[in-house]
Amino acid sequence: MPAAAELLEDEDEFHSSLRIYLNAVEMLASSPKEQCRQMGDYNVAWELKEDVQNGKFLVGRGYLDETEEQWINALSSALEGVNTQALPAGGGRDVNLQAMSFLVWEPTRYLAAEVLRRLSHGAKRNVAYLGLPDSAA
Repeated sequence: MPAAAELLEDEDEFHSSLRIYLNAVEMLASSPKEQCRQMGDYNVAWELKEDVQNGKFLVGRGYLDETEEQWINALSSALEGVNTQALPAGGGRDVNLQAMSFLVWEPTRYLAAEVLRRLSHGAKRNVAYLGLPDSAA
């Protein structure tokens, strides 16, 4: 049986990772212009896809319910169809805005918004655990 300190460390790591994931999903649900602004106009397509797909590491750890985990997996699977290697990459607003404006992103934007809605209870627990303002939920 893990020691209490190990459990607390795991819970801390989980909540930090969940916050990063929720922020990335929120960016994915945003407009291309907002995505580029928030990601700093550098390799936005690749970075955003990777950040959201890393949500799969939140699954199976015992902190989310089965439905929340299914939504995370659904979004991760949907992003597998986005070939970021075929999109423009590099630095600067124009190239990143072009990459994020491809129609392939549209379904994932809608799905990301739904994932945020479906994870709203988990987001509230996350905000409380991390001691963030309620507006962060």
